Amino acid sequence: MARVGLLGRIMLVLLGALSFLVVATFGIDQWQRGQERWPYGSRFPRLDQAAGIMFLMKDADPAQRPAILRAVNGEALRAEITDAPPDETALIREPVLEARLRRLTGDEADGIQAFTTTDMLYRGKGPADAGAGNRHRSIGSLAQATYRLPDGRTLVVSAITRHRSLMPWLLGQPLSLWVAVLGVAVAGLVTVGARHELAPLRRLTDAVSRFDGRAAEPALARQGAPEIRRLAQAVQAMQERIVGLMGERSMLIGAISHDLKTYLTRMRLRAERVAEPERRDRLVEDVDAMTALIETSMGFARSTAAEVGRAPVDLADIVAVEVAEHAAQGARISLSGEDVPDATVAGDAVALRRVMANLIGNAVKFGRSSVTVAVRRVGGTCEVVVEDDGPGIPEDERSAVFSPYFRVERSRNRRTGGTGLGLAIARQIAEAHGGTIVAEAAPSGGARLVVSLPALA
Repeated sequence: MARVGLLGRIMLVLLGALSFLVVATFGIDQWQRGQERWPYGSRFPRLDQAAGIMFLMKDADPAQRPAILRAVNGEALRAEITDAPPDETALIREPVLEARLRRLTGDEADGIQAFTTTDMLYRGKGPADAGAGNRHRSIGSLAQATYRLPDGRTLVVSAITRHRSLMPWLLGQPLSLWVAVLGVAVAGLVTVGARHELAPLRRLTDAVSRFDGRAAEPALARQGAPEIRRLAQAVQAMQERIVGLMGERSMLIGAISHDLKTYLTRMRLRAERVAEPERRDRLVEDVDAMTALIETSMGFARSTAAEVGRAPVDLADIVAVEVAEHAAQGARISLSGEDVPDATVAGDAVALRRVMANLIGNAVKFGRSSVTVAVRRVGGTCEVVVEDDGPGIPEDERSAVFSPYFRVERSRNRRTGGTGLGLAIARQIAEAHGGTIVAEAAPSGGARLVVSLPALA
């Protein structure tokens, strides 16, 4: 059930209710049939009724026959008088029933005939069983009986085989069948209506998914149920508040950083006047570290509020340039896939260069002997894989390393652990480009970071 959407859940509830309705209707129909004491709507067996009709017609005045026919016709039997005997092609002669009719009517003449049909044969019986071997037991129920009247005309008594219970019938079909048909039609209409009503909710979901805190999504169409419209208005208002808070945060950090840099500049000037070289160098080093930390924090704050430009960027070229710079500084680093022709993404070349610089710089810093970098195209995604043979990242910290100011190296030494903002900035830039960064374990035991960005078609 966790994977079933709202539309699917609505349909499941609807289908469950309709199924219960169909089953209940069918059950009531069967129960009412079982409550009927006489299954054919009459307390007399059909054979007795047929014999009674024949007895009445035998001595009745021909002028009274139409009235008698109207009186005896009912739900179980239908009687009519014809000038010629009916066609017996589809009928099966039933001598046992004929003998009973003669006994009941008291007429031993040959004017009475009884028939059954294949539909009314008893279980295990067939047309061949109507022979001499079944003189004492009938092989089926009475389907039709004929009686030759004294004036030469023929009385035909036919059994009504279609059963009608107390449940309503429509166009010759039971109500339960029509309830099922109606249920399917209603389910189709509800599906169409529910999809139409859920369309604004899907658009709202897409808008929330696209929201990155930089700019509120455009106002959603004023349509759908009142609850969905109010939800859309609330979401848009929340986006605007978030954008405002992010902007205020950036302004606050910028103001604080500006003031701090002013004081740091004064401290550096005063530190350079210290006479003792060792103390002077340590003071200047601390001031420079504080300045670098403030600059990095400012970059992190700007990246959360700045809009990313969109232009074709050759990812392989950016990676190749960054690898070449580290190799020129003596790092043992190798690159594969620099000649991938379709590793082009849409984004900001400067920002993406910063991502690669952070990842490759960390790998060079923490790797023991070598670093490998690979660029590849996987379907509609461009990937950059950076691996080192360093101490690696513990499995329970592979998500936390992308949090601001989190460092796997706990010494708090800026020379070995950095500021703790590099990976956080890299992730922000990648997500702003519609991509991701994940940390994994390299085959050598070190760290393996994979950048995935949507490729240009």
